[in-house]
This record gives sequence, C-alpha cells and structure tokens, in this order.
Amino acid sequence: MEQLVHRKFPYCGVLVALLIELLGTNVQTEAGSPLRLSQPIACELGKTCFIQNYVDVDPGPGVRDYACGSATYEGHTGTDFRLQSAAETEKKVAVLAAADGTVKGRRDGMADAFANEASGQGLKGRECGNGVVIDHGDGWETQYCHMRQGSIAVNVGDSVARGQHLGDVGYSGLAEFAHLHLAVRHSGEVIDPFSGRGLDGSCISDPGKATGLWDEAAAAALQYHGGEVFAATFTATVPVLHELEREHAGAKPDGQSEQLIFFARVSNLRGGDRIRLAVKGPAAFDVETLTEPLSRNKATYMAYIGRRRTAPSWPAGEYEGQAQLLRGGAVISEMRAEFTLTD
Repeated sequence: MEQLVHRKFPYCGVLVALLIELLGTNVQTEAGSPLRLSQPIACELGKTCFIQNYVDVDPGPGVRDYACGSATYEGHTGTDFRLQSAAETEKKVAVLAAADGTVKGRRDGMADAFANEASGQGLKGRECGNGVVIDHGDGWETQYCHMRQGSIAVNVGDSVARGQHLGDVGYSGLAEFAHLHLAVRHSGEVIDPFSGRGLDGSCISDPGKATGLWDEAAAAALQYHGGEVFAATFTATVPVLHELEREHAGAKPDGQSEQLIFFARVSNLRGGDRIRLAVKGPAAFDVETLTEPLSRNKATYMAYIGRRRTAPSWPAGEYEGQAQLLRGGAVISEMRAEFTLTD
C-alpha cells in the first residue's frame, strides 16, 4: 500500500531537501492553523513511554532535531514514541488519532519482528509495517507506523475523532524497538510537529519557545529531552543490550541469586556524557559508580553495577537504585528503582 511507505534511509532527507530547494516550500504553522495534534499514544511520557527520535530537520547529510540537538538520525521523518521493550506491547498500549479526519490508508497482518540488516532489505515499500494514514483536510495528513499485528481498529473511509483508538503499539515493519512512529505531512511535505516547519534546517536552542502543532495538553507533556534515562531496574543476571529490547525487566533477584545487579538504559547520549549509578540496601549494602565520559554520541546505552553473593543469602530488606545522566556535570535525567527481599 503506497500510503504506508515509511522509509528510513539516508537518501530520503536528501530528496526532500532537493524538493524544498526546487519548490521553495517552507511551511510554518501560524496560530490559526486548522491542525492541532493531541498526544497519539496512550501512555505517560517519561514513565511508561519515551521519545527516542525526533524529525531530522537538516536537509543535508548532517542530523539535527528541532531543538538544535542530535536526538534523531539521518533522514528520519517522524517522531518515535518508544516503549521500554517489546514485552510492553502485550499490555496493548493504544495508538490514538491525533486529530479528526478520514482514514486514507491502512495495513495490517505484518508480524511483529525486529528488523535487522538482512530482513530490512525485504521490507521495501512496507517499512511502516502495520499502520494507518489519516487525512485531516487542507493537505494535512498523519501516519502511524509499526503497529501491533491484528490490532488495527479502523478501515479506509472511516471518519475518526481526535483520541479515537486506531490500534496498538508494536514493532512491525522496519523497527528495531517497540514504538509508534508518527509522521506529519502537509501537501506531501514532511512537517516537524514540534516546530510546525518543514525540513529547512532551522532549529531553536530554547525548545520551550517553539511554536508547533501540538495542542496545549500535548505540548505540556511532550517536553524536549535531548538525553533521557528510560529504564532502570534490578536483575539477577548481567544484562545484554540487544536482549533488553525484548524484555527490559530481566530475571528478578532473590535471596539465593549469585549476583545482584542494578542497570539503567539511556537514550540520545552525547559525547562527554556520563552515567552515575548507586545502590543502597540493608546491612550497609552500598555501591556506586560513575562512567568515563562517552567518546561519541550514542542513540542508546546501558550501564550496570552490582555484587556477587559471598554470604549464604542476600540480606533481607529494601534495596534502592538511582541512575543519573550527567551532561556538563549537571544531572539532566534520572530514574529510581526499588525492590524488597524477604526472609
């Protein structure tokens, strides 16, 4: 279905940039814009879901998000609302219509399966996976990608209302993690919903002053994060990064676990960032570490600390872990986790 093509290749940004240059297109939303978008996913931003990638507004070979940061990748044409792992899709996290409109396209039936370099080659024209396109009139449309197989709840031609259930978050198509990819277009041109502009390379260093397409409630919830701790928990085994995209919780420790480990996962790190991890518990259990500064930007990163058991069992009581992302010496994001061991 042509309406559901979602391409994640470097040449996309170049082609769009060329069209902008040739046509002189520069869409900027005014206060009276007929399109106002509400949050397109039923989750709590910063707790149960997180923005992994913004639109790459740089029409050239570089990357830049609307806030002059690097929380995107080359040619990315939408906003990615991620879950902590694929296991969260079992909870059927709802994808919601961001505005009133008419269903213009849909696809369902593609399996939820993480794409790798090999499988991605076979997804040409179906990169969006299961998804929906909504026509909002006056040239505006939104596209919702990577939805869960069998969850699409609307059909082509249906009228939908803002906030209506379209389906559930999944990881079908060209997806490397469970998420909703929301794309916004006006007359075929990609629009960044946070700035209301096309891919003209402009950005704003104070994202709080950006005038975008979000309604008041969504704008308040969708505060910019150019780096974020999106998962922190205790486990009994050393975590493996690629496996955490399937199940972020890991094996829960008990009194007889050989190891007691606290780990954190962080998105959109920049060169020089550091991660501080600390755990306190009963019987003077106290461990802490501060990573070395990162040598380069990283889309996602995982760090952990812990101990091996030397006594017959771990002390009973409450254990508390804290993970902090530091940039320029300041804490820009943190998350805590607790668990209790009983006798």
